[in-house]
Amino acid sequence: MADKENLVVGTAGHVDHGKTTLIKALTGIETDTMEEEHSRGLSINLGFAYMNLENGEEVGIVDVPGHEKFLKNMLAGAPGIDLVLLVIDVNEGIMPQTIEHAAILSLLGIENFIIVLSKVDGVDKDLKEIVYEDIKDRFDGTPLAQAPIVETDAVSGTGLEALRQQITDQCQNVTNSRLDLPARMNVDRAFSVKGIGTVVTGTLKEGVLHLGDAITIYPQKIQTKIKNIQIHKEDVETAYAGNRTALNLAKVDLDQVSRGDILTTGPLKASYMLDVKVTCLPHSPYALELWDRVHVYLGSREVLARLVPIGSERVEPGQEGYLQLRLEDEVTVKKGDRFVLRSYSPLYTIAGGVVLDEAPDKHRRFNDEVIKSFEVKESGDLATLTLYFLDHRSFGLTSQKEIANYLNVEHQELEVTLEDLLADQQVYQFGQGYISENLLDQFTDQVVKLLQDYHETYPIRSGMPLEELRGNFTQVEEKDRDLLLEHLDQEEVISQDDNTVRLASFDPSLSEEQGQVKTNMEKTYKEAGFKPPKVKEVVGDDPVKVEILRSMVDHELVRIDKEVYLHQDAYQAGKEAAIEKIKADGSITLPDFRDLLGTSRKYAVSFLETLDNQGVTKRLGDKRILAK
Repeated sequence: MADKENLVVGTAGHVDHGKTTLIKALTGIETDTMEEEHSRGLSINLGFAYMNLENGEEVGIVDVPGHEKFLKNMLAGAPGIDLVLLVIDVNEGIMPQTIEHAAILSLLGIENFIIVLSKVDGVDKDLKEIVYEDIKDRFDGTPLAQAPIVETDAVSGTGLEALRQQITDQCQNVTNSRLDLPARMNVDRAFSVKGIGTVVTGTLKEGVLHLGDAITIYPQKIQTKIKNIQIHKEDVETAYAGNRTALNLAKVDLDQVSRGDILTTGPLKASYMLDVKVTCLPHSPYALELWDRVHVYLGSREVLARLVPIGSERVEPGQEGYLQLRLEDEVTVKKGDRFVLRSYSPLYTIAGGVVLDEAPDKHRRFNDEVIKSFEVKESGDLATLTLYFLDHRSFGLTSQKEIANYLNVEHQELEVTLEDLLADQQVYQFGQGYISENLLDQFTDQVVKLLQDYHETYPIRSGMPLEELRGNFTQVEEKDRDLLLEHLDQEEVISQDDNTVRLASFDPSLSEEQGQVKTNMEKTYKEAGFKPPKVKEVVGDDPVKVEILRSMVDHELVRIDKEVYLHQDAYQAGKEAAIEKIKADGSITLPDFRDLLGTSRKYAVSFLETLDNQGVTKRLGDKRILAK
């Protein structure tokens, strides 16, 4: 099965124009399977079949209902169709549902059509010519204007071979290249099979699914695995984008999944708002106005929403424009997904378009920056869209996978774009993450401003505590923040040591008087050795002396407790004495160390704990040994 072409052919057209009969004639498969469908003589739900092409390949077929009452079922089956057979009964010509189906399919971005004239046997030439002229007039300026027309009669078999050949020719020109994206399928049917469990069907929109793959059901976010895959009623191990697919789901009850849900191997965002580009149909009885309530059809999902025109008061029939859809239920879609709008009541198909942003903020309607953002999102230029996405991230780094998922593009295509942006220095890469030049500049400016303010407040401190600086960027992942700070260090914007960070240009300087105070402090601690004075005795209530003392930490002085400082010479001597004692005796106790230094028990405890913290010694019971 892996060699079967992953394409889907769909039917469309007015009720009772012969779509289901045509499919049975082409495939031998009856797609009306419900008792009610047989009794009423029309298709209610989606029907599915498959057929062999003239070149030996096989395609899936979706038979959508033609009756207006069941149009939402038609909308559920239309996404994922690559080629449409628009069926027109030559005896009746173009009818209301013919027009509506054609409009919907065009709004969904389908461009490949074959117009099939059905029931042609016994119809006189003049009537056919009238239908041909009507087709030409009605579909002028649409994708159907260039569609081939094939005359058929499913009962006698007239034109079926010509139609098969035309389908084969059209399918050879259709490609499905969205295999590198996370797998995603809109569920259009869900049912339970005794002894098997829950089964869902749909057209695999993107990516590849394998037997045993872990997938998520959205919007419920239910985790499950694929127990079995069927394509055209045959068990397979792999399904590709474009395949009509049936999946048997593990440990999922039927009441946990339904039409409109999405199955995916990748992440999706749930949102109550969508930014969209919309086209209002020329024959729409309504313009698209502020707070209009509408039905939105996304994939196989239907949800109610309110309209918010962006940059204009309304979108008139025949016009294009921008909208923000304010949805009444959460949806999970991706940028580039197509949708259809129908009026709230009575139900008319009025518009459709494409999703520009699946999880936007609420916008002001006539803000220039907002309108510009819509134009950027619509542009489709991958470099522009990538930069826009990265510019509007937080200060952190963004992986290639995150970018690809948001923009809904394949990784190979994105790789080329990122290489160009890196070469132009519009984007920078650190580890496996990317950041835009603008965002890196903003991060740099914020770091510089924080350090400038700190240096002005504490002009004699050697720098800001590193943890204090990091605390200003809690929205950034720790590894990303440290990579960015390391970059600024390498670029000589800042200078870091183990505990502090400062501007590379900053040089803490003391006045002559302050310098003398520092000299006196150092002399005091040096002469005190292992019996240092209390801090209060050294600095009193003088805030300048407090700052000078702090500036000496990790330089002239070592802090071994909150109120205990030693001169570096004393600390190094004590450390060496402890090391030598341990090397000689195998360990050292607190009394041993106290007596060795000739100091108090309090200071000896603080000194040994400092050695433990610095990885010089390690405590075992009441003894210390060398850590390494």
